[in-house]
Amino acid sequence: MWRADGISTGWQGSFDQFCVAWALILANIGVQHLIEMRNHKAEPWVLEMLKRKSAIILGEVLLVFVHMLVFHLTGVSIAYVPILFGILATALSGKVNMLVPVDFMHLSERAMLYVVFTFGEMIISITPYFEENISANLLYFSAMAFLIVVGLFLSYEVLYNQIVDRELTTNGTAYMMIHVFLIFALNNISVALEFMREAEVALLPKTMFITGSFVLYFICLFMLGIFARKRCAFHAKFYLFIGLIGISFFALMLIFRTNMYLNIAISVIYVMAIFGILHRRSKGRE
Repeated sequence: MWRADGISTGWQGSFDQFCVAWALILANIGVQHLIEMRNHKAEPWVLEMLKRKSAIILGEVLLVFVHMLVFHLTGVSIAYVPILFGILATALSGKVNMLVPVDFMHLSERAMLYVVFTFGEMIISITPYFEENISANLLYFSAMAFLIVVGLFLSYEVLYNQIVDRELTTNGTAYMMIHVFLIFALNNISVALEFMREAEVALLPKTMFITGSFVLYFICLFMLGIFARKRCAFHAKFYLFIGLIGISFFALMLIFRTNMYLNIAISVIYVMAIFGILHRRSKGRE
């Protein structure tokens, strides 16, 4: 429960538990890589890849504990440091990773599970919309918030199930990297939906925040098009069309930022439109 409540004002109360769990999960994965080396003694490139991955992951573990120490000494969170280290170190070791393909179907399933868990937390984050005192205003915003989550989920679902070619031969590094930012965007949307209910938060910052989070999510989603089946492949004209829709959405959100009824309706229309476009593309149609 402390993980789902991590964006609340009392998040410091579960800081240590979160960081220790984070470090232990990483340490478990790093040790598994070291143990797996025993099964690949005759495959030097696989051994090199496992060594590098375990070193990166265990380096992240160390940085998580450094993050904890810095926070307790200064009150400043540097959680981004171990995350950026993992991303950059993995990217810089890309040449080695390219030599060892992965079971892409298994990898894509694991990434999908992380996305599903994140959507579960998004549902938790919008539960305050559903309060006991029912009114037309409450029903409207509750329904719209729920439709946004549904549209975002359906967009990912149609891409994962119908567009991505999960039988590709790939090392999976780019697929994982894209998912890091995709999940980051989803977490930001969860927080943004919380802010939208708070009258104390200025309209322009929270409108920019939720709009930017939507755009980042869909940028990541369409970047996964590099793994698409041939009949569903995204081309330049398609990306241009999607980009124009995104720019229009961004502009409309800023123009109507003072009208929250219209603002959230525009968000629903945008999200559902992208789902419709992806669904049509999954059938091999423009």
